[in-house]
Amino acid sequence: MKILIACVLSLICFSTASVAALQTGKTVTVPHHKSTHVVLSGKAAKVSLGDPEVLDIVILKSNELFLIGKKLGATNLMAWDSRGQLIESINIEVTHDLNSLKAKLYEFLPDETIEVHSAQNRLLLSGQVSNQQQMNVAMRIAETYSSGQTADKSNESGSEQADATGVINLMSIGGAQQVMLEVTVAEVQRSLVRKFDANFHFFQTSGSDFSWGASSVPAGVLGATPIFNIPTSTDYGILGSFIDSNTLFTFALDVAKQNGVAKVLAEPNLTALSGSKAEFLAGGEFPIPVPDEDGITIEYKEYGVGLKFIPTVLSDKKINLNLAVDVSEIANTSSLTIDPGTTNATYFIPPITRRSASSTLELADGQTIGIAGLLSENVRDISNKMPGFGDVPILGQLFNSQEYISGETELVILVTPRLAKPIDRSKVTLPTDAFVDPNDLEYYLLGRGAYIAEPSESDSEQSQASQDISPTDGGSEGSFGHDL
Repeated sequence: MKILIACVLSLICFSTASVAALQTGKTVTVPHHKSTHVVLSGKAAKVSLGDPEVLDIVILKSNELFLIGKKLGATNLMAWDSRGQLIESINIEVTHDLNSLKAKLYEFLPDETIEVHSAQNRLLLSGQVSNQQQMNVAMRIAETYSSGQTADKSNESGSEQADATGVINLMSIGGAQQVMLEVTVAEVQRSLVRKFDANFHFFQTSGSDFSWGASSVPAGVLGATPIFNIPTSTDYGILGSFIDSNTLFTFALDVAKQNGVAKVLAEPNLTALSGSKAEFLAGGEFPIPVPDEDGITIEYKEYGVGLKFIPTVLSDKKINLNLAVDVSEIANTSSLTIDPGTTNATYFIPPITRRSASSTLELADGQTIGIAGLLSENVRDISNKMPGFGDVPILGQLFNSQEYISGETELVILVTPRLAKPIDRSKVTLPTDAFVDPNDLEYYLLGRGAYIAEPSESDSEQSQASQDISPTDGGSEGSFGHDL
């Protein structure tokens, strides 16, 4: 009986000692391919290691150990004293060398806040970085400390990416990821036309059977009628005539000088998410007849102000742009006339005047660059004269017809990308806000039509306040459109 009680008491004491030892157990983290010094709570006579492939131990003294990480993973270590009592139970995790990785990330990305964690055989990167380029750098650095061997591929899923690289990307990109592109197309055309044209008719009758004369307009010689080449509404000229019983002399001088100036200004604005394509068109379509086996079909051709671009936010200071700008309009001259034989219809197809440019460039937020420019000068001088008589000084001008045409075109296309962030909708001014419709009294009695109201001082203060709104991360910020 005494022996039985002693055995029960010894079992209870052993169980208590084991529970105490387990309760005092701790977790030790060992970097991969590095060692950690551990001091046991007592002198160990026997040490047991859970998974020798994960960890290797070196016993320095009976209560001092060196733990060497061999493979990423988790295991445990247990130590007994000479009496067979469990004196230590240690949970061990062999992780990546996180301190070295943190130091390397800080060396290459000192301005980024990146947190590094280890979970089993995976590296976890979390935090917020400023742009995609910095995220890619962090991932490449982390791959050198992970078990993955292949490069990160953006077209793969997250799980496949983690399997290939050994790195789980939990980082997010902060800041504005939308880009508003401001495009300015400015063109000025100057033209100068000088025109001089002389037409005359001289007819002399000598007797009843003989007559003679000269004319710069052969169609009127035989009829012997006065010829007045009356200038059209776009020309200016001088007319004169002399008539008696035997002599007829008429002349018309078409002298004109024309100056023309044309201005083309287009300013399309468009906002798009980083990496997404955006298109803008303000214009219309005109029909073009196309013959086919069934007769005539109609196709439509776009014209107007068109803008296409793909922005990529490289950082909070750089924006990559792939853009195409197109400004076209229908011309009023040199139309193509088509008269198909199968129908009685006649089709007039006007030409299109087009200015376009496409480019890929890199700019900072708010910077402006000219992507296209044109300075064109055309000169044409035409002279028609009668041989011999046209070379006579002064009087030879009556036998001359001259036309001088000079044209200059200057074109500039500017682009300005801006990182877009949100603003207060109540402080946004629309172009239609200043449009005022007259009431019945103003329209019928005062004869007042619709008009654009002048901006007041309160509107100016409100517009200034809208520019002073503090931006937040992401969204779309800035002015949109134009105030008339």
